[in-house]
Amino acid sequence: MKKIIIFGSTGSIGKSALQVIRRDEKNLKVIGLCANRDIKTLRAQIKEFAPKYVCVRDEMSAKRLKRELGKGIKLYSGEKGLEDFSALNSDISLMAISGISCLKPLLINIQHTKRVALANKESIVTGGSFIFQLAEKFNTEILPVDSEINALYQIIGPDKLGFTSNGFCKVYLTASGGALSSYKKKDLVNVSVKKVLSHPTWKMGKRVTIDSATLVNKGFEVIETHHFFNLPFEKIGIVIHRESAVHALVECKDNTIFACLYPPDMQMPISFVLYYPERFYSKDEGCFSFPNTLRSNKRKSISYSFSPIDYKKYPLLAMVLEAARRDGNSLVVLNACDEVAIDYFLRKKIKFTDIHKVMQHIDQEHRVCKIKGIEDIFFWDSWAREKTKEYLERL
Repeated sequence: MKKIIIFGSTGSIGKSALQVIRRDEKNLKVIGLCANRDIKTLRAQIKEFAPKYVCVRDEMSAKRLKRELGKGIKLYSGEKGLEDFSALNSDISLMAISGISCLKPLLINIQHTKRVALANKESIVTGGSFIFQLAEKFNTEILPVDSEINALYQIIGPDKLGFTSNGFCKVYLTASGGALSSYKKKDLVNVSVKKVLSHPTWKMGKRVTIDSATLVNKGFEVIETHHFFNLPFEKIGIVIHRESAVHALVECKDNTIFACLYPPDMQMPISFVLYYPERFYSKDEGCFSFPNTLRSNKRKSISYSFSPIDYKKYPLLAMVLEAARRDGNSLVVLNACDEVAIDYFLRKKIKFTDIHKVMQHIDQEHRVCKIKGIEDIFFWDSWAREKTKEYLERL
């Protein structure tokens, strides 16, 4: 039986992971659950999965939960509690804490688990080289949960179809274009929060949904691909694919193209990383099988569209990719700026187009320099958050 700890259990990824585990509790055992402050959801998860360890980052919420916990459950709270919780031993840790808040727990947990199922982009974007160096030192496996990177792993990962670094000429990540793909630039000024969050195919957290509209998330996924597969940026392409059924493509030197297809449901990549190198067979076609349109009605057909990406339409994507090529502190700065700007937008304090304004401003204002250690990451993260808030308050 695999012992599993879930960081971010009350978020969309955490809930999807528990859906997968619920189908096979004979082989998958949740020993730890971690949340920020949503103790209502966490309370129900504790009741169902009976973990030995629980962590609540928000100390006030932890105090309220503590009164309800049984004697057999150890509760961790606050930043120090999160660090101690991250040092628990497990077979698999699902890292689904959002934002750069995931970086420190991840670096600790790599030393205490056999496999990290990584669902956090920002940790790789800001500290990818440090993460993979540490994982190599402790012989810890890191598998990507992010759907596009996971799809690539299924095609070109270890022992997959005999691919090597010279076996293909390019990989492609697919992008739906988000909720605003049909909008013209002049119409973006007054777009509502509700509209930006109405993703056409995926049900995701708020930040990643907004990043899907700006395609910042796709820039982050290019960086993930670079680190996971040690690929140069010129070998990583992006194509628009509105249906979100094909998650990645690999183009070989002989012009053959391999594609990985599954429904836009995070249970698919989560299932892959929990069972790898095996696969879990499920009779539940509603969640685990590809839409069976052809099987159920022979008169229907399935078709998919692909189109080149217009980088002028997505200036923040171009900005992120340029920052990645600098190989310095720029990605840390832009990630922090993006997090703060999205928080302001969600609270309706700025317009959607102000996200671009502030990121452009911060990108031009910061001094580009090398990241020499983890301390540098947190320094520039704090610097960018402060400068972003100053700029947005002036707006």
